[in-house]
Amino acid sequence: MNRNEIKEQDKWDLTPVFPDAAAWEEAFRNAEAALKKFPALEETMLQSAETLWQTVKTIIESGEEVTRVYTYAHLRYSEDTRNPDAKKFMGQAQNLITAYSEATAFFDTALLELDPAQLETFLNQHDGLKEYEILLRNAYRYKPHTLSKQEEKLLAAFQKERETASDTYETLTSADLKFGNILNEEGEETELTDTNYTVFLRSPNRLVRKLAFKKLYAAYASHQNTFASLYAGQLETEKVIAKVRHFDSALQMSLFSDHVTPEIYTVMIDNISGHLDVLFRYYALKKKVLGLKEMHIYDIYLPMLPDFQKKYSYEEAVEEVLHAVQIFGDEYVSILKQGYADRWVDVWPNEGKVGGAFSGGCATTNPYILLNFQQTEEDVSTLAHESGHSMHSWFTRKNNPLQYADYTIFVAEVPSTVNELVLAYYRLEHSKSREEKLAILNHLLELYKGTIFRQMMFAEFEKITHELSEQGEVLTAELLCEKYYALNQKYFGDTVILDKEIAMEWMRVPHFYYHFYVYKYAVGLTAASHIVRRIRNHEPGALEDYFAFLKLGTKKNPVDSLKVAGVDMTKPEVFDSAVEMFREILDEFETLWNQAS
Repeated sequence: MNRNEIKEQDKWDLTPVFPDAAAWEEAFRNAEAALKKFPALEETMLQSAETLWQTVKTIIESGEEVTRVYTYAHLRYSEDTRNPDAKKFMGQAQNLITAYSEATAFFDTALLELDPAQLETFLNQHDGLKEYEILLRNAYRYKPHTLSKQEEKLLAAFQKERETASDTYETLTSADLKFGNILNEEGEETELTDTNYTVFLRSPNRLVRKLAFKKLYAAYASHQNTFASLYAGQLETEKVIAKVRHFDSALQMSLFSDHVTPEIYTVMIDNISGHLDVLFRYYALKKKVLGLKEMHIYDIYLPMLPDFQKKYSYEEAVEEVLHAVQIFGDEYVSILKQGYADRWVDVWPNEGKVGGAFSGGCATTNPYILLNFQQTEEDVSTLAHESGHSMHSWFTRKNNPLQYADYTIFVAEVPSTVNELVLAYYRLEHSKSREEKLAILNHLLELYKGTIFRQMMFAEFEKITHELSEQGEVLTAELLCEKYYALNQKYFGDTVILDKEIAMEWMRVPHFYYHFYVYKYAVGLTAASHIVRRIRNHEPGALEDYFAFLKLGTKKNPVDSLKVAGVDMTKPEVFDSAVEMFREILDEFETLWNQAS
């Protein structure tokens, strides 16, 4: 459809952000003009507690004005990228964000010029400054890792060069690497790409799966030394920057902003990899269900069940999500229901609309949801997921001043995943169809396998390779393949036959260039599992803890924020709880499957 063919009630209502384009343009001009205040503030910032307060207050308030302008432009552009006005607004908003970042870049560097005693004096002298104490202390944590102005300027000048390895990797994999053609299930010659490779791995024709697997990795093998050089260069860069900034390792540097220590990271790996017996049991069950005498690594993505799809209207999807989240109580349901009625959601795909789904907005707007709803079960899960993000945003923004009315990526996926799990359990309890229950259980099994165990394998590979680099080892293609193959042996056990090509899979993972990011996926599902388990078991205080977490914002660091929800990522019980849920789902699937076998 074109945008104008969609009913108004199925489009998000952006008038509470700005009533019209003229109001947006006025706000843009005001925000742009406000940036002229900052040179004077930079001059006076450290003169007294009053001037420091005035500076941080202005930065926060101006930042929200800029973000609100950007939010409107981004949402308008997302709904129809072909709209010339939306393109114009988006370009202006992006320039404004850049200008704001440049105008306020002085703040952190200037703050770190204060000695600790002077910062304490300022905080004690000014009640208004106390309101920003957590923000200031978080920024001040970087003092031991911040260089002189000239050194920081020099490092900043090399920012583009520091991204060379990841940029080259992206160019190589998206533009230059070719895999040739293979025959599809109908015997037609089809080009193999990194995108449709996963489709071929789900083919019921084993020969198609095997040929796609062999052909794809043959192409990667022909460039393995280039990939090794790029990855080694990336690790070398991270290692040098960590050393220059006085961190013990690249791992410590990458985790620092989230208040996560290398010890916590290691605890996560050790706890998940200590439960691989249940993962091996999952693969054994999959082998049995698929009726395979041997299960190769290229067989593991084959669906255990035929596709089971119920068709949902959008109204039915909303109703199902609202029924599922009743477990959180009347307040949660009432707010979300009103949000749907107030048109937080942009429902249908249309020409020019961006793909996928997201929850957006800023501290002073509604939490808007972009969908591309196509009436499938997956779309209902997506609505639940994005509604989890939006409710997190709503509670955070309503219960915090501007400076704390947000949350970090480390905890962002927890409420969204909580909603996905709650919806899945609601469906299980209300489904009367064996096939539907098996499909739901299968989806959950795949979720746990892919999000916790697989991401932890990736996280362990990153840890191993960085340690090798920091020990002075030369990271050749042969060494990287050897280490990656050994990890596959650890995480797949004896049930799955590991064809030698899987040793090269590390070349396909762009996240290895994102500086220890993949473990956060596992954090989201692990923490969500623990929260859902507590709520479903009616543990005293479980709901209260969860709501306290939703309302917390950034008043605590990410690790301590999860502790408010009853999730201590330093303790094995959290991981035991998530694995136990996986085990229970596996038990239920196996019991239900055996009933008709």
